[in-house]
Amino acid sequence: MHLRLSPITLALLTAGTLSLPTHAQDSQPVETVTVTADSLKGNMAVNAEALEARQAQDLEDMFRDNASINVGGGVGAGQKVYLRGVEDTNLNITVDGAAQGGYLFHHQGRLNIEPELLKRVGVESGPASADSGPGALGGSVRFETKDAQDMLRPGQTIGARLSGGLESAANATSGSSAVYGRLGESLGILAYMKGSNSDDYRHGGGDLQPATANQQRSYLVKLSLLNHGDHDVRVSAERRTDQGDYFVRAHMPYFSRQSRSYQETERETFSFQHRWAPDSDWIELTTKLYQNTLDLDRIESETFSRSRNIGGDIRNLMHFETGAVQHALTTGIDMFEQKTENLDYAEDSGANNQDEARNIGLFLQDRMTVGDLGIAWGARFDDYHTDYGQAGEVDGSEVSPNLQLSYQATDNLRLHAGYGEAVRGAKTREVLLIGGAVAVDKDLKPEHAKQAEIGVEWQGYGMLAEQDTLNLALTGFNTQIENYQAYDRHSDPNYLYNLEGDVTSQGVEASVNWMLKQLDTRLSYSYVDMEDENGDPLGDAMAIGASVGNTWVWDTQYQLVDTDVSLGYTLTGVERLTDVPEGKHEKPGYVVHDVRAQWQPAAYQGLTVSLAVNNLLDKEYSEHSSFTLSSGNSMPEPGRDFRLGMSYRF
Repeated sequence: MHLRLSPITLALLTAGTLSLPTHAQDSQPVETVTVTADSLKGNMAVNAEALEARQAQDLEDMFRDNASINVGGGVGAGQKVYLRGVEDTNLNITVDGAAQGGYLFHHQGRLNIEPELLKRVGVESGPASADSGPGALGGSVRFETKDAQDMLRPGQTIGARLSGGLESAANATSGSSAVYGRLGESLGILAYMKGSNSDDYRHGGGDLQPATANQQRSYLVKLSLLNHGDHDVRVSAERRTDQGDYFVRAHMPYFSRQSRSYQETERETFSFQHRWAPDSDWIELTTKLYQNTLDLDRIESETFSRSRNIGGDIRNLMHFETGAVQHALTTGIDMFEQKTENLDYAEDSGANNQDEARNIGLFLQDRMTVGDLGIAWGARFDDYHTDYGQAGEVDGSEVSPNLQLSYQATDNLRLHAGYGEAVRGAKTREVLLIGGAVAVDKDLKPEHAKQAEIGVEWQGYGMLAEQDTLNLALTGFNTQIENYQAYDRHSDPNYLYNLEGDVTSQGVEASVNWMLKQLDTRLSYSYVDMEDENGDPLGDAMAIGASVGNTWVWDTQYQLVDTDVSLGYTLTGVERLTDVPEGKHEKPGYVVHDVRAQWQPAAYQGLTVSLAVNNLLDKEYSEHSSFTLSSGNSMPEPGRDFRLGMSYRF
């Protein structure tokens, strides 16, 4: 671990001491999006107002103000999420409870999410809890869409929302409409649609970035029966498409053998969620059922790839006491079945071009409190099976324990530590590469993550001014992934095997957050050291993770006093990455500034006008988590981008 103070570091530390924070005063109802985690772990917070102020259109916009989450790839079709350096293929990710399984193509992103629809995003970056689901090797991310009840203003039984937006960097336009209402006291109905079109975006410095134009469409229909006696029921159907004349390797624009192919990515998600919470400490029963389908249709290449997940989760939460110990005990079962296939247009499905995997998990997680001490412990039992067609089958079972401690040392100081394990045995191959001859190691083992974390949090009131709040946090972490399953597509036949060493993500996170009336400012820092199975710097390893320079993010929001206007500013500084694999290029550091303003006039309830300028100084740069070629080139990010948005709820 090599920590050093670069000019970026010094500048950000200085900026952090001079900054003032912000809590926007609500002149009208605000749709709240909260990003949360287990109470014994760190957390972060985002709200829909901030997303609207930024005119968020993709994953990068969504996580822009968090130093621990990186999004690389530039164009939406190539974007991948990295949590503490670990790629999203190794995270347990759900949308309305539906697992986003499947790895379509290593040169493509696999998450197709509409930010405007989101109500809540849960991020668990520490040791995996038993009830976090299967395969959470590097953590979990849970996306939840809005209900009709979230959209209705007080006193409304029916409403609508119209919005439109413009973006200068890609000459993009977008528009959405939503109609929603409440029948009786409990039943909400929401119908939503959105479309956006963009040209090739202009990267920092002025040149157009080819093969980045796209058309995106989003649709959602959702029924939400809430607080109906002891029951909550949510039923949703969502469809999102992204299409464009992209490079075949969407996130590698400078690859020497690159070609273009018109392609469409589609996600369809059907979800059913039921919660029964009678007046009993012993019953809070939650049931989830889902089907999730991811498609990649490369029209000019005449290939079609699909991953379909069907699964469910049944769990019960019980509250009880044993002496002085208070328990919140969750027990349950989850399962999924995943089928993938890769076809040429003229080819029929068969044993050589499809994989099947299934996992059944039993879990128990007890979150206990005794005085100032919190103890969370639990375990998962996973029984898995994967069918690789003519290459054979793999099955087995594993147990994954976890233990987390939290101690409120004083009124202001909290200490926490934890250890957890996660297993992934049911894993299909990269879908686009399925086909032809393949061999599977007869001793293929499940992937096994061991996660450890230790940290301290301090919270004070009235420290720098009357009625202010000051939060400080420091966390150290270490994640080791054993038996990572690698796929050698250059051998004949292709070969699926375990890496011999451990892939490691270790580092430090720190944050300072100060809040005072209309002001909320936060400075966060992330240092992550990624090592491959040989103990060398990881660099860029598709489907595993990416090395990123020390990252600083300073985010500030300010509500102008006695006005309907709020202002915001985000500074992102990434230090030069020098710890790279032998023979590879270092990744240059960069500093990017984003500003924004939002007007919500009290005289026109329901109207919101937002203006944002991303990359204010038109910096030419690439995200460190974007794949870097041997030449040192990687996908450049958009340049100065003026965004204007307007929405009206009536």
